[in-house]
Amino acid sequence: MPFSQFIKWLAEPVITYIRGFLLNTIRQGPIPKHVAFIMDGNRRYARERDLPIVDGHKCGMESLMKILDEGFECGIEVITVYGFSLENFHRPKEQVHDLMVLLKEFASQFAPQSPLVRKYDLKLRVVGRAELLEEDSRKIIQETADRLKNNRGKLFNVCLAYTARDEITTAISKAVTGCVSIGEITAKTLSDNMFIGSPTPDLLIRSSGVHRLSDFLLWQCHQNTEIEIVDVKWPEFGVRDMGLILLKWQRRRKS
Repeated sequence: MPFSQFIKWLAEPVITYIRGFLLNTIRQGPIPKHVAFIMDGNRRYARERDLPIVDGHKCGMESLMKILDEGFECGIEVITVYGFSLENFHRPKEQVHDLMVLLKEFASQFAPQSPLVRKYDLKLRVVGRAELLEEDSRKIIQETADRLKNNRGKLFNVCLAYTARDEITTAISKAVTGCVSIGEITAKTLSDNMFIGSPTPDLLIRSSGVHRLSDFLLWQCHQNTEIEIVDVKWPEFGVRDMGLILLKWQRRRKS
């Protein structure tokens, strides 16, 4: 056995033990029902390693699948991610196209018989202006979501072609259309017309150390939503980072 494989063979039981210990520790305390992620740093991760930009996004997708599994296993009920902003359409055309191609690969991870879907009876929701996506990518991701729409377990919201301002504008338009008078429009009326409803996020996490909300869930983030900025690029964000954030959140809740 090569030395590198031998080290990996030795490390795997230790990693499994640490993971189990961390999960069990987290489960002893309160768990946020809804956690949202701004998955920042994929492009910088690729550039630092002289990789194609799309490879940075692929690494980020791998991190996301791990975090979904860990987060849901901890007891989180809803996870929402900022997958693609309306502003991202202004990026170079080849980058946008690469992301659309990657979106189809991403959708394939959520087949009805895939381990993650079966383990959590997962429901996938596409949030945003999906009609603006490339047709084949839009069709595949929407068909994937439709196949899982009757599931009753964990909920995974993917925000695509999304900004909070667009969501709020759309909600106002719907509210005005559905109400007899302007006086009938309340905060609840608008909340009922948002793409993403209850439960509102208990915790919003942004990777790569950037202190911005980037037009994400501006309506849903309320006075009790805690915002955690971590100085780790998304492809490097792992179980340890997630676990430490949840432990910090629990500690603040108890204080």
